[in-house]
Amino acid sequence: MSDAKKDLRQTGLGKAFFVGFLLVCMILFLALGFWQMDRLQWKEQLIASANERLNAERSEVPDQSQWATLDPDRFDFQKVSLTGEFLECCEARVFISLPKKRDRYSGPGYWIVTPFQLEEGGVVYVNRGFAPQEMTLPDAEYAQAPKGKQELQGYMRRPERVGSATLEPDLAKQVDWVINPARLQNVMFPELENVAPFYVNLSSPVASDLPQAASDAALDFSNRHLEYAFTWFGLAALMPILAIFWLIRTRRPRQELAKSKSEE
Repeated sequence: MSDAKKDLRQTGLGKAFFVGFLLVCMILFLALGFWQMDRLQWKEQLIASANERLNAERSEVPDQSQWATLDPDRFDFQKVSLTGEFLECCEARVFISLPKKRDRYSGPGYWIVTPFQLEEGGVVYVNRGFAPQEMTLPDAEYAQAPKGKQELQGYMRRPERVGSATLEPDLAKQVDWVINPARLQNVMFPELENVAPFYVNLSSPVASDLPQAASDAALDFSNRHLEYAFTWFGLAALMPILAIFWLIRTRRPRQELAKSKSEE
């Protein structure tokens, strides 16, 4: 280290700058910790609300007249029944990599998302379940949607978010990366009309037609906010320790320099 840098480090201005920097870092880490605590409370409320809806009585899927006013925070995971028939066109394969072993399958594959024409009018996309990659492309080796009138049961889900990092769909293979009914209608299947702003994870009676049902896999909530909060709070607590250690280290050279000058 050059003499100029040593002098700067040992000056009052240099000390004030560095201690101020550590103080700013401590405040930032504390803010991030409290933000994670807020996120923890939100996630726990989300889980409790979802479990409450899953344990509530099943209702008929909302009709078209209600779709414009639906609140995702209120309908997500609501158990519903729906009557109608699957459409032969406009089925999408939505890529997913299941993170852990579920039944026989995990790893890369596709949610098979099929449009369902409601008896009362309107189209709801139904996630029929999971098919592993080797059964999906280039040829669909999984069971096709049953024909004729069906009475289904499942639960409503909010559309998955489309972000700036979301890849464009592969129109030739009918592959997308999120289950978002509006995106499926507008980008992949513009011929569809009156598509619901939600989709339904199928639980019965034909969920078993695919290698793996959609219902259980969608109920896994990641909740590590408390862990993240402790990490940020730990970093915040480290900042004053670093400041004290640095002040002690910088004080010794100055004392030695003053001693050597007095001896001269």
